[in-house]
Amino acid sequence: MRSLAAHGLTEEAVREAERIDYEGVPAKVFSAEHIVAIAASVGRAKDKARIEQMLQQANIDKRRLENILLRYNLKLPTL
Repeated sequence: MRSLAAHGLTEEAVREAERIDYEGVPAKVFSAEHIVAIAASVGRAKDKARIEQMLQQANIDKRRLENILLRYNLKLPTL
């Protein structure tokens, strides 16, 4: 099994997360690209399903996702 997230990937996701206000509570939301990359770094069957769903339903910036995957030496699973 791969590491839970490529070294530094989660930290980058937190750093670049969108800051929102949810019912009066400040929160951070990871980008869809970071969520897909983190799921790819874990490699479980449920993460593969999550990646497939997000690629179909979310507005993914493919170039940004590719850059993140390259930086962390990750690949998307075969879907």
